[in-house]
Amino acid sequence: MNAEGRSQLWHRIQACLNAALPDWRSTIEHFGQVAAAEQRSFGLHWSDDDVFESLLRAVLSNNTDWAKVEGVLPELREVFHGFSLSSYAGMMEEEVADRIVPWFKARRAGSMPLKRSLVGLIETARILRRWSEKNGLAEHYFTSLVEETGDPKAAVMALGSYGSPRKLPSLGIPIAAEAMRNLGYDVVKPDRHICRAAGSFGLVEFRKWPDRSGTKPPEASPEELFATMVQMERFAKELGERPTFFDNAVWLLCARMGLYLSNAELADLAAAR
Repeated sequence: MNAEGRSQLWHRIQACLNAALPDWRSTIEHFGQVAAAEQRSFGLHWSDDDVFESLLRAVLSNNTDWAKVEGVLPELREVFHGFSLSSYAGMMEEEVADRIVPWFKARRAGSMPLKRSLVGLIETARILRRWSEKNGLAEHYFTSLVEETGDPKAAVMALGSYGSPRKLPSLGIPIAAEAMRNLGYDVVKPDRHICRAAGSFGLVEFRKWPDRSGTKPPEASPEELFATMVQMERFAKELGERPTFFDNAVWLLCARMGLYLSNAELADLAAAR
């Protein structure tokens, strides 16, 4: 797809969203990630508790309908002791199982991997607490990784890839990208929705996508997840848009709380003239 084709596709994406979700720009603003990217560009720093809240929100997005999580966001500060990184680092697995997971289930905001994700987040909190004690801020774990790799996308791969010395528990590559976005880094989250959009638009060729019916995603390798981040970011920047904003717009095309377009509908959108 050439530059003109990408520009036309972006116009069609916006037209679809305008027709079906007239307030889609306000929805993206409400997500807060574009504002976070702007704040980081102005030199804002995140406290240790801000870092924990950013990671928590990312972990809660794993394998669930975000609309369900959104409904309980106002209550999370009390449930997680003011988003205290230090407090969560001292938590025992039993409290996650006996108090926190039932709380989410009672509000129908749980997910299959919720317990595993929240237990893994305890170890992540411990790693970051130790880092903060040594380096002054937990945020430095992320800023130093971006400095070392030279690229927030590469930092995402280091945070979410198995075998990486800087991997954090409970963070796979898509969730690591979500955490980085919450921390103000302007990157694309290569989740199932963005991957199937990138594939349907012809931006990334996935080797394993045996069933493209409905909204089934490809079986993306780490290399293909990275390629999705690169191609979607390139697309956004050619349009003069923030990658986070563009990503959120495409996500609304694909997710249940948005238009939930099928793979065929996404491909038709890219092929239209």
